Amino acid sequence: MKKLLYLIFIIIGFISCDGRERAYMSNEAILKEDNLFKAFSEELHFIPETPVKIVTDTILSTGFQVKINYHSTESNPLVYTKRNKRDSITYSHYKNFEAHIQISKNSESIINSALDKRLFKSFENSEFWDKAIMQYVWINHEASTEQKIQLHTAFQIPETEIYRDFILNIFEDGTIEIKEYHIKPKTT
Repeated sequence: MKKLLYLIFIIIGFISCDGRERAYMSNEAILKEDNLFKAFSEELHFIPETPVKIVTDTILSTGFQVKINYHSTESNPLVYTKRNKRDSITYSHYKNFEAHIQISKNSESIINSALDKRLFKSFENSEFWDKAIMQYVWINHEASTEQKIQLHTAFQIPETEIYRDFILNIFEDGTIEIKEYHIKPKTT
């Protein structure tokens, strides 16, 4: 009986020693040993985290009525990958934006269309447009006249200082004139 009791204690001792060598290992080493490091070392970021929708509904003194529905899209996000310290990887998913624009004058529809980067492809190489995201759309009240409404928009490549600004002149007859706006550097 005593031998059986000693045997039970020895078995319990061996069982309780399981994992003792792991007590002094780093979390990173344990995850690598169990082939789980990749799953725990990846970070996912969605920019913006939640859907964005900005609606502008303006009536100008010139008779133009402008409705802009600027919103993020869930399709085709731009994914940027960064390797951080300790071999962790960060995936940043940047959502694209587009705007739906309705312009009328004196209750007569002038334009009702989507505004996205496909409209601007002739102004820059396709590599820029594959990486760029629309930043904003706004009405330039001061530059708008009785015959036209002027909108401004910009596109930027995330995580860089590379961007393009554009001016859209939308005339009473529905024609659209698009010009790239080159911002002059400030001088002292």
